Amino acid sequence: MPSGLGRRGDGVTVATRETWLDGNAIAGMLQELLGAEMTGSPRRCQSCGEVHPIGAHRLYRGAGLVLRCPHCGDVAAQIATLESAFVVKLSGSWQMVIPR
Repeated sequence: MPSGLGRRGDGVTVATRETWLDGNAIAGMLQELLGAEMTGSPRRCQSCGEVHPIGAHRLYRGAGLVLRCPHCGDVAAQIATLESAFVVKLSGSWQMVIPR
């Protein structure tokens, strides 16, 4: 199985496509947490100012879930699952339409 890391010509290690999933992979969890389908919802990055749908962001999995801007890689969301709760930190401007 590939490590998901590659080397540029200058010797710097960079993440490759194998290390992340697109934001659609977190659709069910976001719907459970926020009460709405979010993958088509726009998010403005606090760092680069680009606007992309949540489904276009990159999802990294480790001790928790980290969603990153597809343009600059800055953190859009961090989600940790505890026994009795989810811990969620959202960054940037998220637009949510939540049905009544």
